[in-house]
Amino acid sequence: MNKTSIIWLRRNLRLHDNRSFAAALRNSDKILPIFIFDTTILERFKNPHDRRLSFLANTLCLINDELKKLKGKLLVFHGNPIEIISKLTAILKIENIYADEDYEPSNIARDKTVQELLGSNCTLNLYCDHLLIKPARVLTKDNKPYKVYTPYMQAFRKFIANNGVIAHNKLLMNYSYNLEGKLYIPQDIDLKTIDLNVGASEALKQIGYVYKEDELWQPRNAQNILNKFIANRINFYKTDRDFLYRNGTSTISPYLRFGLISIRECYRKAFNASLNPGTVTWINELIWREFYATILYHFPNTVNEEFLEKYRNKIPWNNKKEYFNKFINAETGYPIIDAAVKQLISDGWMHNRSRMIVASFFTKNLLLDWRKGEEFFAQYLMDYELASNVGGWQWASSCGTDAQPYFRIFNPYTQGQHFDPDAEYIKKYLPTLKKAQTHIIHNINFYKMYDNYPKPMVDYVLSRAKAIEVFKQDLRYI
Repeated sequence: MNKTSIIWLRRNLRLHDNRSFAAALRNSDKILPIFIFDTTILERFKNPHDRRLSFLANTLCLINDELKKLKGKLLVFHGNPIEIISKLTAILKIENIYADEDYEPSNIARDKTVQELLGSNCTLNLYCDHLLIKPARVLTKDNKPYKVYTPYMQAFRKFIANNGVIAHNKLLMNYSYNLEGKLYIPQDIDLKTIDLNVGASEALKQIGYVYKEDELWQPRNAQNILNKFIANRINFYKTDRDFLYRNGTSTISPYLRFGLISIRECYRKAFNASLNPGTVTWINELIWREFYATILYHFPNTVNEEFLEKYRNKIPWNNKKEYFNKFINAETGYPIIDAAVKQLISDGWMHNRSRMIVASFFTKNLLLDWRKGEEFFAQYLMDYELASNVGGWQWASSCGTDAQPYFRIFNPYTQGQHFDPDAEYIKKYLPTLKKAQTHIIHNINFYKMYDNYPKPMVDYVLSRAKAIEVFKQDLRYI
């Protein structure tokens, strides 16, 4: 009797270098790849035009096309994965499911429930594929999680070196396999599936979303984008990454988030490139991603609570709706802030330095709750990852692990002068300022010199002083 296993694709949406595929093929005669549009996740994202769903639909269609060439197909479902997996394994008498391990608290709970329901009849086999190293592997000498980035980064690099990364052994190996003749297509299952043969647009209609053509983020471009970055721009990454108007970052984050690119491949190619300051800096940024995932794994309460207990539920955040509305409508009166918000909404992405400037302004100058900012980003970012987004917002608001000191507050004017000196970035996303003289855009009195721009919603100097006083007050009573 042929042994058939399910491959449950989640955050590893690729057929190459996929640990779940490799493991399933070692232990099965046939494999059935599936994907589930998880309604418990989609409940948070109610915009029917959410561009990430279009990106996801395009990706699934590409995977299905590749599987069809190999005489297989991708089965796609829509609903609660706990119920779907339970029914599907019972119908097909599946004994093993292979999937990438997810380290977010709600998804850990989901997988635990799935295994409990499956009981002894079927095993959910999970593999670390979205991160390079499991969060529980890199620990202090006392077997406790690191709480500060630099010692974590050093331990992470040591772990890699001790596991022979440079020699391309197990940790960074390229998982290769042949799917031909291994794919199983069930003839009749009493479960509704999403038809991918009708194309991405029609497929999305079946789950209540509207397809949006997106030239910026094309799944088929993933490998090309990574290769171009490694071939040239990575060498200048250390300096160019901070300039808002330069194409100095990798822009692979959306592809990495959905798993179109293997994290192992990123490290392999970086290590194979010349180890100059640019390459080292980029690898360190990849390690930041692992660090934040590790923090969330060990401290799941930080999803909605401050990591630093001294600030937990103690900061008197501003609840003014007009502040929040002006911010999300890019009407703050600060050109660099408004341009960054416009970039987020129009492109589904925001430059990393812009994210830091914006989060600092939001939580310090406006004294708005970091959770509201995190949620706003979550609704638009193509590369949205819970751990990195929460970590970034808590860093900016000085209440997270290894965070900015509360008195370090980004000055939007000087940040613009340093990292967008000719206002190219600002004018790109705020076309109404195209005729404004560059030298006055970064001036604190810009609104007085240019009639068509609103007055700053808060005075920078006064709001900075107020933020420092608020954080000081909280520290006094701890």
